[in-house]
Amino acid sequence: MQVEKKKDFPYLSGKKLCNYWLYVMYQYTNLPLINTDQIYIATDRHIIRATHKLGLITDEEVENTKVQDYVIKAWIEALKGTNYVPIDFQSALWLWARNGFKEEL
Repeated sequence: MQVEKKKDFPYLSGKKLCNYWLYVMYQYTNLPLINTDQIYIATDRHIIRATHKLGLITDEEVENTKVQDYVIKAWIEALKGTNYVPIDFQSALWLWARNGFKEEL
């Protein structure tokens, strides 16, 4: 969708919305999606802040115009060799950052 179908889905072809849309389909429907490990984390400001708070990206990277790329790469690297994929952490990270990184549940 981000390469071959970009013209057909202009509003869903970006790094944030495309992956979030695929995540929603993956998480909340019974559609048989393949290659779900290729759905990377949807890099909005909350995900960026949470990634930085966890120390997966530096102060310099968080201020860089390529911060989305750094976040995507950081999560791919952090989860390499595990049974998890970055998009598995979307909701938890988003809610954690959105709620001010509160420690209590």
